[in-house]
Amino acid sequence: MDEGNAQPVQTVEPPVEPPLRSVATAMATAAEAVRDGASDAVAKAKEVSSATGEYVSRFVYSTSYYLAYGVVFPTLLVTNFLPGCGSIADGLVDGAAAASDVIAERKERAAARKAAKTEVQADPAPA
Repeated sequence: MDEGNAQPVQTVEPPVEPPLRSVATAMATAAEAVRDGASDAVAKAKEVSSATGEYVSRFVYSTSYYLAYGVVFPTLLVTNFLPGCGSIADGLVDGAAAASDVIAERKERAAARKAAKTEVQADPAPA
């Protein structure tokens, strides 16, 4: 072998990444994963909340309905068959009708207030 003709072997080294860049990349990746996880958690929470709220609402409605039915129906049945108790049955029926009317009026007023509030927010008056 001729040492005069020997050429040095060139080695190609991979580019060295600055240490702070790799830390920044790792932090950005972690932040993105947390953000994705948080948005998934919020979506799941909304889904569960909606389903739970619907179940609770239906439970309260059913309980109230059957409780009222279980109290009012037997009372009206008994008062209609006992002599002299017709006025009690009439009073119960009239009271239930009056209560329904009051609730309907309150719902209408609440809807009107909500509509007025929405209208004011959508079109504020100039100062």
